[in-house]
Amino acid sequence: MAHPRKSSLRIIFVAFFLILASVTVSSQQILTALEYFDTIGVNYAEITDYIATMTWSDETGSMSGTLYYKHPNLIRIDFDSPEEQVLVSNGELFMVYVPAFNVVLQQELRDIPGEAPGGLATPEGLSLMRRNFTIAYLEGPEPVPIDEDSDLLVTQLRLDRKQVTEGFRQIVLSVDETGFIRRILGTKVDWEEVRLDLDDMEINQNIPTARFDYPPEADASIYENFLFQPEG
Repeated sequence: MAHPRKSSLRIIFVAFFLILASVTVSSQQILTALEYFDTIGVNYAEITDYIATMTWSDETGSMSGTLYYKHPNLIRIDFDSPEEQVLVSNGELFMVYVPAFNVVLQQELRDIPGEAPGGLATPEGLSLMRRNFTIAYLEGPEPVPIDEDSDLLVTQLRLDRKQVTEGFRQIVLSVDETGFIRRILGTKVDWEEVRLDLDDMEINQNIPTARFDYPPEADASIYENFLFQPEG
């Protein structure tokens, strides 16, 4: 039987990709890809929360569910596939409930911007992306179908790593004509591709903070600090 940690590590990549799940950008008067990217950070600061449906795909399969985000660092995903699986961060603890093993993976978060899962979903995280990746249009600024047979038109940005220490060689963002990022495609250092698709986004829904409280199942086994040991 696979270890629950291995079974859930792919979920963590979802949280890191949320940097770009919650932002809107203006599609008018964009002169360069870098300027286009910079508007993401500007607009992100105006968003308090959002809800979206998401699908995550990699070489092992796919996952889907409902995503909740609240500024500055609250994240929750209620999965429908795998059914009843939950990922949640309340800013102090990051937890993944894996019902297949009836375990909760729990991590105390360090107070360092960008360290925690989902920590890139901040202006500081966007600044790190800007500093550590070169930014260009994938083909050009003109919208193209997101898939060959799709009616959804998107503008695509390509982010290429500057340093070999980055976990992704390249990230491609697909932004629709209303300014929402609909797909994030990442190529990891081992050339594996991972993809996050986002739909039905609802911005500034006044999500209560209590949504990000998650009491573990009473009979679940808890694995603490499964990613790293907290400092201090």
